[in-house]
Amino acid sequence: MSKIRIEAFVSIPPCSGGVAVKRLLKEIEAEFGGQVEIVYHTGPGDVEWDEYAIGSAPAMVIGELVKFVGLAPSKDSLVGALREAGLE
Repeated sequence: MSKIRIEAFVSIPPCSGGVAVKRLLKEIEAEFGGQVEIVYHTGPGDVEWDEYAIGSAPAMVIGELVKFVGLAPSKDSLVGALREAGLE
């Protein structure tokens, strides 16, 4: 099975939500590391911000779907989104 891609959009310097997202993704990587690929995008200058029409940070794209914008999700919400994307 291929890895599920998580794209995290955070600001520089990070806001409190961005810090929470990074902390959460470290937990996810520790728990599901072999099943996920985590990519960070750190500014509106990145092409991906426009591609997904991300207007505020933090935001997360799971697979190819924008799932969270303007907030840091709970671990349960993120795991639920990963399961929707095929996490076993």
